This record gives sequence, C-alpha cells and structure tokens, in this order.
Amino acid sequence: MSDAAAALAWVRKTLPSLPLARKDIHLDGENVVAVGWSTGGLLAMSFAWKSADFDIRPPEGVLAFYSPSDYGDPFWTQPNIPEGSEKVFPVEADWDSMAFDRRPITAYNPPASAQAAGGWMSTQDPRSKLALYMNHQWKTLDVLLHGVAALDGHRQVTREEVLAVSPLAKVQQNLYHTPTFIIHPRDDDLIPWQQAERMYEALSEKGVDAELRIIDGGAKHLFDIGKCWEKRCPQGREAVQEGFEFLEKRVCC
Repeated sequence: MSDAAAALAWVRKTLPSLPLARKDIHLDGENVVAVGWSTGGLLAMSFAWKSADFDIRPPEGVLAFYSPSDYGDPFWTQPNIPEGSEKVFPVEADWDSMAFDRRPITAYNPPASAQAAGGWMSTQDPRSKLALYMNHQWKTLDVLLHGVAALDGHRQVTREEVLAVSPLAKVQQNLYHTPTFIIHPRDDDLIPWQQAERMYEALSEKGVDAELRIIDGGAKHLFDIGKCWEKRCPQGREAVQEGFEFLEKRVCC
C-alpha cells in the first residue's frame, strides 16, 4: 500500500470516531470543504484533482490563504530572501540541524529569544531553518518533490513533476473544477501575490466559481496569525469573513 493510500485509509477509519469538544457541532460527510494556510492552502487546492485518484468526491469549496499556486513560475528557480533573513543569507544545508523525527509538527517553534525572520523563521528551529534553506538556495521544488534527500543537491525536478503538483497547471488542463476563494497579501515576502492573481484568472476563464482578495496595507505572509491581527488588518479581517461565507454557501441549504 502506498503512503498516500495508507494515509487515506487512516483518515477514513479515524476521523469518524474522533470525539468533538462541542456538542452543538455535527459532522456531515456529504458536505465537505477544505481550508489551508500557505502550503496547507496548496494541499487544500490539491483535493480538487487528487480526489479522483481515490474515487472520492472533491470538496464543495476551497479557501486558500497566501498559498503557492503556480510552481511553473520562474520565482521558484531563484533565491528568495524573506524579510528579516538577510543577516543569515544564505542558509546552507545542514543535515544535523535539519533532522526531524516522525512526530507531527503542529506549530512553528523558534525559541522565544530568537529574532524571527519572515515573520516566524529562525535558524535555531529545524523546521524554519529548512524553510529558509529552501528559499535562499531556490530548492523549494526539490525538497517538496523529493524530500530532505534533495539537500544533497544531486536531484533535479522535472517539468512533469512540477506540473503534477501545480494548481494552476491543473486548471489549465481542465482538471480543476472546485469553487475556490483565494486570499493573498500584496506584500507577502514568501509567495508572490501574482500567483494568486494568475490562479484566479485561470479559474475564471475556465468557468470555475472563484473569488480573489489581495490584501493591502502592509500585510505579510501569515498576516492573520497572532493576537489582535484583526485590528491591525481590517481589510484582511473582511476578506477572511467573506472567504468563510463563500464556503458556507456551498454546504448550507
């Protein structure tokens, strides 16, 4: 059994049995939406075409926050220096400091004493150091497609591999039909907002229900994370509200 098939089998077996903390919430497996932030938004969008591989229905809608959507963009083949990481550029590959165990990573955990780069990354945290390396060394596609084994620098991604994981490519191939709401800050220092715009335009051209909100006012990647972000970013607060209303319309009578 492949890793993907094993993961799906686990989800089908485990999710229905998980206890809910709130008694007023009831699960409905016939009305499902997907929400994701950053690379998680890519994962949410991928359900639009990957569901068919497992003979399940795609979600009724997707809400993607500041997500990569065009892996064919030349952006991924050049250095990206997130704001605040200039002082540590370039981060080099370091197997020991980028080692991971198999426990799920549920949060960004740079030490409190470490000055964050790009909003959350620190060279003292294995996960964020890997992210900085991927951006500094233009190895994002290599690591995403081939795992940490790509740190040795010997593996090259192919165009076919890139197109296989790129939401924009799937839209252009008429394989993406899920209503999608995209939110992206214009001043994102990790993923260009132009990718969100291209994704929205492609969806619209193919007749797929889609909406786009580009957030101005200095909002960065992860703009909606942290205390009191709604007060700092009223435009973003409104967009997030509209995004969830977009999903609600697709699952509620």
